[in-house]
Amino acid sequence: MRLSLHPILRELRALYDIEGVMPRFRAYVDLMTGGPEFLPLGAFSPMGQRQAAFLDALTELDAEGQAARECRRIEAELEGMPGMFRLLLVVLDEPRDGWTQRWLTDAEWRFQQKYDRLPQSSPAVGFDRWVTVQLWTDAAPSPDTVRREVRASVWRAAWQARHGLPVTLRQMLAQEGGAARFAGEEQHLDAGELAYTREVLTPLLGSAHWPTCFAALYGDDAARAVGFPALGLSHRAGFGLALATGGGA
Repeated sequence: MRLSLHPILRELRALYDIEGVMPRFRAYVDLMTGGPEFLPLGAFSPMGQRQAAFLDALTELDAEGQAARECRRIEAELEGMPGMFRLLLVVLDEPRDGWTQRWLTDAEWRFQQKYDRLPQSSPAVGFDRWVTVQLWTDAAPSPDTVRREVRASVWRAAWQARHGLPVTLRQMLAQEGGAARFAGEEQHLDAGELAYTREVLTPLLGSAHWPTCFAALYGDDAARAVGFPALGLSHRAGFGLALATGGGA
């Protein structure tokens, strides 16, 4: 496996020094499309309310340096595994953003590769695909957060390169269970909640119904927020089950 990091945080931060909505938006489009290659920045909004301060904090802790060093460690751990991925740290903010819904955007990124795709006129050259590492402003930036998100994103890309995009709930749990363990995630469900979640999700493992899979993974609060039927599950219950079982329910 070969990984490379494309520095972008300082350029994203500079957008907030541009006065006026349209001048800033044009600068954002130019950053995404005006260089020698298209950059997958579709999930980033230059109008986000908390992104400027968050980007300053990431720069202060040398997030891109941290990410690049983690890439070297991953290459050593996964030596011999195929894949040439180019990584990009992208900051997302929901309040008054205009085009992101916190959990739906996250799900489309994890399971549909929506925000890592390039236009057909801009193919990846010299590498297999972009991997955006999404950092949301609702979690305080830290070296450990950057490390975990880089590791999970790389594992997810490697899993998809081998298996394709996950379609059924079983496949989604397998992908996310492996990513969570590789990233060193901590369990957020207690034993009782895990047992209950397993009971609810076991009959649904073969489902490819997107609203059902979404509710199974993200829980009732997220499902209701996007208009999907609830399943009687706590927040991100499916992810907790995936971590506990390594992806196998």
